[in-house]
Amino acid sequence: MFTELKKLFLEKEYRLFLILFLWLLIGFTIFQFKDFLPIWIGYLIFLPLLVICAILFIISLIFRANLKELTFKRTIIYCIIAAVIVIIFIYIAAVLFLFLFTLAIISYVLITATFYMYTCYNYSVDLDEKINKIGGIWRNLLRWGVFLGGTIISIIIMLIIVILGIYWGKIGSEIQFSFGAMAIAMMVIMIFLLVIGIITLLRGKLNAWLGLFFLFVCIYYLYLMISAFYILKSDGETAYDIGPRILLYVFDVILIIYTTTSLIGTKTEVLSEKLKFIKPDGVLMWLFFSKAAYEFAKGGIENINIAAFNAIAGILLFVVLFFIAGLYGIKAYGKRKKDTKESED
Repeated sequence: MFTELKKLFLEKEYRLFLILFLWLLIGFTIFQFKDFLPIWIGYLIFLPLLVICAILFIISLIFRANLKELTFKRTIIYCIIAAVIVIIFIYIAAVLFLFLFTLAIISYVLITATFYMYTCYNYSVDLDEKINKIGGIWRNLLRWGVFLGGTIISIIIMLIIVILGIYWGKIGSEIQFSFGAMAIAMMVIMIFLLVIGIITLLRGKLNAWLGLFFLFVCIYYLYLMISAFYILKSDGETAYDIGPRILLYVFDVILIIYTTTSLIGTKTEVLSEKLKFIKPDGVLMWLFFSKAAYEFAKGGIENINIAAFNAIAGILLFVVLFFIAGLYGIKAYGKRKKDTKESED
């Protein structure tokens, strides 16, 4: 992450993305604490950001332009041309922007849930691979320690989360969402994956990464549940306490930084190869646009509780993705071990 963050701040080709990144962070901060600041400041920041991101995304999508090569002068020219087109075709432009805006909000929920589940899985496998490179008896001891220790700690954390979810369901009776049921579902999935891991162990394959995976998933799920509870408790009207708000804000900023930096470089190229119709820069621009659209809808549009939608959909998606990622990981690990053994033979 730090390498990509350094690249974002120091390399000239990423200057456009750096400006949009800082712009997004400023707008996000203002809307997070909008009860302390005039709301019009948030509109003043987010509306131009949304328009510019939408224009640059369309340019990247239609003309397959390399946004890293855009100069400040050329960017201004594109924006002026776009403004003229919008004025001439105002209704078409409004419908297009509304469509992109809605799609961005929905895709943001899907992107974040998928991305962070992938991150939990990827980190777990990477750490297991590093342990695998350690020679001697320590490798087996460490891998067993990671598998058993991580699993035991994760089960304890999940039990606490289940109890907390059931308790919150009782004290927050006005919240029409079962935190306890979702936490129990996570617990059941974890036990199911553990059983699968034990079965593969009996076949000589130790999925040590599962212990780390369970741990990372528990930590992030706890964040999702705490965030959802305070969002649904406030009902979009009364802001929750400043302490939890600051903690959640810090965590959100870290996630924004991590998501942005992780999509710089090779990961955007991988995504672009899978999505043939868009270049890597367009993927990153869509990320900025979707995050900006979500934050603007959450903080700037009255009578639409986007935060509640994201909180509920995020938890539901995360539970489903936990099951899918766990099964996929066990299958992929078994195939990798088989390929390694065949290559050694």
